[in-house]
Amino acid sequence: MQRNRLKPLAYLALSALLLTGCSKLTPQQDTKQEEELRQETKTYTVKENPSYFAPANPTKYIAGTYDALSASLSQNEADQAKAAATYFLADFFTLSNKEEEGDVGGMDMIPSASADAFREYAKYYYYHVLPVIRSKQGPGALPEVTNVELTSQKQEEVTYMDQTYPGYSWTVALTYADSPDSSEFKTSAKCTIIRMDDVHYVDQADVTGAREAGEPASVWRVVAVTDQ
Repeated sequence: MQRNRLKPLAYLALSALLLTGCSKLTPQQDTKQEEELRQETKTYTVKENPSYFAPANPTKYIAGTYDALSASLSQNEADQAKAAATYFLADFFTLSNKEEEGDVGGMDMIPSASADAFREYAKYYYYHVLPVIRSKQGPGALPEVTNVELTSQKQEEVTYMDQTYPGYSWTVALTYADSPDSSEFKTSAKCTIIRMDDVHYVDQADVTGAREAGEPASVWRVVAVTDQ
């Protein structure tokens, strides 16, 4: 088993995976084309589990990855880890189902102690393009992950915040739905996940109080998504 030492907030290297083309937006010239890009609004339901919060307004693919995560809870550690990483990557990198830049996907898959910092970082470096793309090119141009492929699995001991946890890493290949900028979306990465005792992430700005952090439980948490 290999040992992988990560600095605190090492997963914030997500900045290396940003949409390089999103800062080069061009107005949509063909209104008809924009209309064709708009996807029909559909609601997909998921089978919730007690370990991970269900995604908000999931796409068909995100719903499928979450259901696979729920099903994996009765399987072995490697299968659980892979399902958790797949769900996170699908929800985080998909913007087509998000309304505003604060709707960061996959937050319950990040260690709760660092989740707020991660959320702000993600808003600044990735999700900030959401309202710009939506207004300039239409919702059909927003990134939508349609497949996550994890290969080259490695079982590792991962040091995160001065503690060592059992974990896994993979080479990631992301596929997106067609959009005007799809050729510029980041399609490859490396993802690292650990098994740790943690609580649910609850947004402190959520005044509805619909979700609770709960008691610590053994769950999978993503700690790094970097260039290969």
